[in-house]
Amino acid sequence: MGESPEKKEAAEKQQPEVNIEMEQTATEEASVPLSSEEPAKKEASSTTKCRVVGVLGSFKWLSLCGDAPLITEKMDHAVEESKTRVRRAFSYLLHFLDITGRNFGQICFANNPISGFLILAGLAVGNLTVAICGLIASTVGILFSMLMKQPCSSIRAGLCCYNAALFGAVLPALLLGPNPVAEEVEVFIAVLIGSVFTVMITVSVANSLSSLKPAIPLFTLPFNLVALFAILVLRVHQPLQLPAKVPPPEFDWTHLVEGSFLGAGQVFAVQDLYCSGLVLFGLLICSPVLAVAGFFGSVVGTFLGAAVSPNLWNDAYAGVLGYNAFLASCAVCFFYVPTWRSALVALLNAALTLFVQVALGWAFADSGLPVLTLPFVAASLIVLGMTAEKQALPRAEAPLTFPEQHRAKWLQEARRDSIESTDTNTHPTHP
Repeated sequence: MGESPEKKEAAEKQQPEVNIEMEQTATEEASVPLSSEEPAKKEASSTTKCRVVGVLGSFKWLSLCGDAPLITEKMDHAVEESKTRVRRAFSYLLHFLDITGRNFGQICFANNPISGFLILAGLAVGNLTVAICGLIASTVGILFSMLMKQPCSSIRAGLCCYNAALFGAVLPALLLGPNPVAEEVEVFIAVLIGSVFTVMITVSVANSLSSLKPAIPLFTLPFNLVALFAILVLRVHQPLQLPAKVPPPEFDWTHLVEGSFLGAGQVFAVQDLYCSGLVLFGLLICSPVLAVAGFFGSVVGTFLGAAVSPNLWNDAYAGVLGYNAFLASCAVCFFYVPTWRSALVALLNAALTLFVQVALGWAFADSGLPVLTLPFVAASLIVLGMTAEKQALPRAEAPLTFPEQHRAKWLQEARRDSIESTDTNTHPTHP
């Protein structure tokens, strides 16, 4: 039977707009582990788009951005719909590629496979050996995590093996550079063995830190431990070669700007503009907040380091003074809700990281060891302990996804608390 035009118009007006809570729930349901028995059809429907209120206002994220909920949903659906061994094997291969991409993305706090493969492409452009070794280490780490029956959700999010991927990329970049200090075969063997140890240390340290309130992230600490030991072992049979002292170059603003840009690629010990551009573009797809925070963190580290001493200008021009500050700024904007206060803390953390890097660089000079990402880890663990009254510096609440959604969730809870407070004042309860 037909309905009158007035009833249809009234029904359309009563249809509510999908709110952030419903869409966040759909996104979280789409991120369940492979072992979950919940049907993919119930996971929803609104994962194609997610409304996010970010620091720049209200806008819609395509489902391939953020933590890529559409990819997770399609992966789960492909496994459930696989009725033959060939199709099931193909779906598991796609899962494996998804985990690989997230491994590389998680190095910069981007839980997005597209971001990860853009980063991997940047490594291949800058140094093909680095990309191959990073891919090998990531693969070994994934297989070992599965063999040890680690939580499926952690493996799929790239949390078990991102340290292995970073280890596999950085070790050959440091030891097989223009002046190699080890044989290629030795480095490849070290990559295979070290990737297993990074997974073991990652799981062990994560279990220890998870009991703390609030939980403390382990960042790239396992990578630093295994990489330092590997470098020492591979150099034990060779004479100590200290880097030659190079006179400081002339000061050049354009070289400083270029060094700030190179900081993104130097996270993986690759000095290449195209590599840095792909790293930043990958972060931009996942989260513009992370991309902007990382770049300005690198700017702070590079320019502040150049102001410390002319002896650091070579490192500043090469992006070496920017990569730890890059990660430090990203860490603050990921674990704190993006606000103007957290942005200020991110820049301060970048500055603190630079000072720690300069100090550790001087301390490690006699041994010829690199500081790796130890300055970022040390400074960020200190800064993330900060708190403020009245939620002035709020920590992002679990489940952690990406900064824009963290802010959206925080704003929604703030509105809900404000409404409840207003209702309580309007209708007080009498004893």
